[in-house]
Amino acid sequence: MYKNNSDHTELCLPPWLLQGEAYILNYWLSSSALKQAQIFGLTPSTFGRVVQIMLVRYAQSPIGAYDELLILDHPVLQQRVLSNIPKIFVSTESSVQHGQQLWGIPKELVTFEWQAHTQQSTCTIRQADLELCIRFEQHVKGRCINVNSQYLPAALLKITQIWQGKSYCFSPSFRGQLIPLKQVSWLPNPSLFPDVSQARLLTGFYVPEFELIFPEAKIYSKK
Repeated sequence: MYKNNSDHTELCLPPWLLQGEAYILNYWLSSSALKQAQIFGLTPSTFGRVVQIMLVRYAQSPIGAYDELLILDHPVLQQRVLSNIPKIFVSTESSVQHGQQLWGIPKELVTFEWQAHTQQSTCTIRQADLELCIRFEQHVKGRCINVNSQYLPAALLKITQIWQGKSYCFSPSFRGQLIPLKQVSWLPNPSLFPDVSQARLLTGFYVPEFELIFPEAKIYSKK
């Protein structure tokens, strides 16, 4: 588990450069699954849609190393608002404060426990007396795919968050490598995080290293 031992009394202002490793899971959620996930902030849909779940280990950031689990939703409520982060956990209080105040991201504090073997990694997330577990299995020889956000449509990168009466808009940029995963399994907890254990996993990737830039958000007062 990453720990942040620094005492940050002032906010570290963006832009932020972050580096680390990650797991990216693309799931198709049915209309009934999205309805059940409304308690976590996901928007319902008549037809269902794709969401991304990301488990990230930041080795370097302006506030030190920390872990993160989030779901990235794409409700398409408006033509210019394609993505938001309705549920997210992190491992340090500094990340909670910076995420909420700088980008309107509703971060919550939990603990992360990792176990790693040759081709398999397991992460257990705990909050009070609740816990969930995710297990990843990699191919022995996985092909590597280079990715760079500069080749993606700008609209796909735009994230809009609503937090305490304000709207935060920002577009992260990134580059890294993707290695397809062999298998992903869950011991879910529907009281803690959306249950995707029965959802259809479209693609899953391990990202051995990445570079991510979080820019300053444009902040507007909600009327």
